[in-house]
Amino acid sequence: KEYEGFNKAVKIVMQAAEKNTLRGVHGPVAGLMTTKQEYAVALETALGGALQNIVVDREEDAKAAIQFLKQRDGGRATFLPLTAIRGDELRENVDGEYGFVGVASRLVRYDSRYDNIFRNLLGRTVVVEDLDSGIALARKFRSAFRIVTLDGQLINRGGSMTGGSVSRSSGVLSRANELERLTKAQGTLHDRLNEAAQQAETAQRELQKAEYELQVAKEQQRKAEDDVLTLQGKQDHYDILLESLRLSCEAMERELADIDSREKDSRTRAAEQQAAIDAAEERAAQLRRSMQDKLTGQTDLTEQTNRLAQAVSDKKAAQAALSAEKDGALRSVEDLKGLQADMVSDRAERDELAQRYRQANEKAAAEMAQHQASLTEHNRRTDTLRQKLEQLAQAKLELEQQRDRHSRDSRQCNDALLNAMQAHAKLQQKLDSSGMEESQILEKLWERYELSHSDAMEQRIELESVPKATRRIAELNREIKSLGTPNIGAIEEFDRVNTRYTYLSEQRSDVEQAKEELLGIIDQITQQMTEIFAQQFQLLNESFQETFLELFGGGKARLELEDESDILNCGIEIKVQPPGKQLKTITLLSGGEKAFVAIALYFAILKVHPTPFCVMDEIEAALDEANVVRYARYMRRIAGKTQFIVITHRRGTMEEADVLYGVTMQEKGVSRILTINLNDMAKELHIK
Repeated sequence: KEYEGFNKAVKIVMQAAEKNTLRGVHGPVAGLMTTKQEYAVALETALGGALQNIVVDREEDAKAAIQFLKQRDGGRATFLPLTAIRGDELRENVDGEYGFVGVASRLVRYDSRYDNIFRNLLGRTVVVEDLDSGIALARKFRSAFRIVTLDGQLINRGGSMTGGSVSRSSGVLSRANELERLTKAQGTLHDRLNEAAQQAETAQRELQKAEYELQVAKEQQRKAEDDVLTLQGKQDHYDILLESLRLSCEAMERELADIDSREKDSRTRAAEQQAAIDAAEERAAQLRRSMQDKLTGQTDLTEQTNRLAQAVSDKKAAQAALSAEKDGALRSVEDLKGLQADMVSDRAERDELAQRYRQANEKAAAEMAQHQASLTEHNRRTDTLRQKLEQLAQAKLELEQQRDRHSRDSRQCNDALLNAMQAHAKLQQKLDSSGMEESQILEKLWERYELSHSDAMEQRIELESVPKATRRIAELNREIKSLGTPNIGAIEEFDRVNTRYTYLSEQRSDVEQAKEELLGIIDQITQQMTEIFAQQFQLLNESFQETFLELFGGGKARLELEDESDILNCGIEIKVQPPGKQLKTITLLSGGEKAFVAIALYFAILKVHPTPFCVMDEIEAALDEANVVRYARYMRRIAGKTQFIVITHRRGTMEEADVLYGVTMQEKGVSRILTINLNDMAKELHIK
């Protein structure tokens, strides 16, 4: 972070805090609060330079930061320790007053940790609507608290007033709110632009889909048109074929009619010839009868008969020819009838085919009309989508132009903000310089005249004119000179006392620093002790559960801390459940059970931290024989890691020992030590 708008000292401290060079730094007051834009000018006026005050945890943190600024010549800053600042509240009841907006501390939002900070800074500051309301409120309550108007006019405690024009975007809060507003506006524009882009993309996809559907429809239309042309070609072909068949049929009908006519003529001629034959045969019969009757003229009759026979033969031949021609005509008629039937069948098929082609043509026309309607609808949808896309493109262009305008406005605001920050920094530098000059003047006032600022204000005299005041100063200087030589010893005494004070102050600082270091070391050691104790306590608890299970032959046992939040100072509670019994604390057990539990805990400690050598003095005295045996056998199992010297009177313990040492007094006042190595004795007696 660059911390634009803050003075040099605040920047140095905050950058050092971000690098963990300084600890306990929370940040400047302006960065720890938020408020509505309508209250920003009023709160900036009320806080003034306090907006750049730095909030820290403790006085020591503030001291370290001040030392840090002194070492780096970083200027001056005001620090607000959370442990030292106490909040203040407005005790006067002003809620129902005319023009009252609210108590300033209640018009800001902040973390509850900083409640004392903001109540100290703003707890006795009232925000009103305008200056008239503020004046009326100040008169009523005798200027007992600060009053600030929404446009930044200030009425101080005591009645003094500060006011004038205020830039709406020069303050830290105003700039922060303006930046937040511009950021939100930019985010909104980005969202709208993204939404428009998504809509444009959706419209583009719909347009592509419509164009694809239009292309498919056009392909289907072209295919339907090709089918219609094919059907029309086939229809024309069949129309020509039908016309040819019709002409052939007409020709055949004419030929059939001709054949019928010829057949009728042939039948007529055949009938005439048959009649002639019948007549000739009748005449031949008459002639034969006449020949029978008349013998005369036989030669003529014979010739006539021959002629008649020849005629009959000719007639018969003609009749045969006519019969053959009749049979051929009949066959031709039959053929023509078959052909006519075929033509009738072909005509029916032709009519059916024509009907089918007319239906196909109508269907194709309907499909073509449907495709044409679909094409029209697709064209309409395409035009609609194109118009929508153009509208979206126009909206996108407008949004981009609006974004560019906002970007330009944002840059202008940033430039104005930077200029305001620079101007504020210059003013802050001037304010710091004025503060330093004021401090120097106050120090000089104290050094020369031993007067504080409040004392000087009480003793101030209104100057009638500067020359007269100058003459008065000269007179006073002459009177001071007339007092004579000052006491030089006082200066030496001051130097000596000041040197002593400086030395003691340094010693005190060293002691306090050493104290802080020792407290840090103690805290570190305490933390390490806590961690080690927690780990070892867990191991001891697990080991205790194991040793209890082995010694008691069952049951449960555990160690519990009375206060886990303070494990180094709290007590430890032992809870056990011997086999066949309920869970109890150790205080509720019998004497033998308590002793046995203590032995189990001691063995658990040895298991976690074994020692090479251990002396036990009758710790099993309260146990019964069965538990003594368990105790001795368990001690035998762990004797490989630890050497035990046991003072005992119990037989079970002695039986498990390797060497027995006994002290006897056979004579009064004379003691003897008796040693028995049980392992050697077992070998000699061949006892396993």
